[in-house]
Amino acid sequence: MYVDTENQVDMSTAISGSGPAYIFNLMEDMIDAGVHMGFPRDKATKLVYHTLLGSTLYAMETGEHPAILRNNVTSPNGTTASAIYELESGGFRTCVKDAMWACYRRSLEMGGHESNVGPGRTPMPQGDRLLEQLLDPNSDSGYQLTLERKGDKDDDSAADGRWVA
Repeated sequence: MYVDTENQVDMSTAISGSGPAYIFNLMEDMIDAGVHMGFPRDKATKLVYHTLLGSTLYAMETGEHPAILRNNVTSPNGTTASAIYELESGGFRTCVKDAMWACYRRSLEMGGHESNVGPGRTPMPQGDRLLEQLLDPNSDSGYQLTLERKGDKDDDSAADGRWVA
């Protein structure tokens, strides 16, 4: 698969470049939980591998949205519903999304690009009017720069034009 723009290269790093590590981490956690429940490690490993493989192949074959597939295998008040409740209570979705945003930002940083992107972030002003935007108290950039003269009003050093930001 190819991406269309250079910007999408950094985005795809957060999904496909680092994605295998996320999946391996999930595998490791599921295998360890299976062992903790009483399975021998080799059986827990095989169960996890086949569960992930089968789920992925099924999702690809059906083309259904993952939420529909998850709902189809989640019985009301059942075992899967209990497990999903724990995942949601533990912030599973938020943790995964935050990790992917962190990866994307790091990829941007490594490429020398602005990396203050994502939910809850305000990008730094860019371009020719950067200083003007930072000094403007009415700017919606999310950043504000204030300047003060260094020294007392009666101090001759303030007249030297030294400012403190």
